[in-house]
Amino acid sequence: MALPVIKTAFPKRRYQFGEFLLVILGEIESGDNVPYHFLLGVIPDGANTPELFISAEKCPHSQAKADVYQMRIIADQISQTLNQSERWYHLDEFVDDALTVVAKLLNLVDEEPVRLG
Repeated sequence: MALPVIKTAFPKRRYQFGEFLLVILGEIESGDNVPYHFLLGVIPDGANTPELFISAEKCPHSQAKADVYQMRIIADQISQTLNQSERWYHLDEFVDDALTVVAKLLNLVDEEPVRLG
C-alpha cells in the first residue's frame, strides 16, 4: 500500500504535537479511489509532506452500513485497519481518536497536541 493520493482537499485543523505538525484534511478528492472522509497527516519537523496518515474512510458496503467509517494507519509500506465506527463522520470525534493513535504510534506520552490557528 502506498500513501494516499490527494487530488484536492481542504485543511480543517492543524496541530503541533511534539516535533510533528499534524494537518487534518476534509472534503477530499483522491486519486486512488479510496473514499476518504478525513485524513490526519503527520509531518516531521523539517519535512514538507506527511510520512504517516490516519484515515477515516467509508466502509465498503459489503462490510458495513453506509454510515460506518473505518480508521486506518497508512505509511509508505504499511496499511492497517484499526476499527470501525459511526463516530468518525464527525470531525471532533475523528480528531480525538486519531490524536490518541498518533500519540501511541510516535510514543508522545509526555507531549500534548497544541491546536494552531
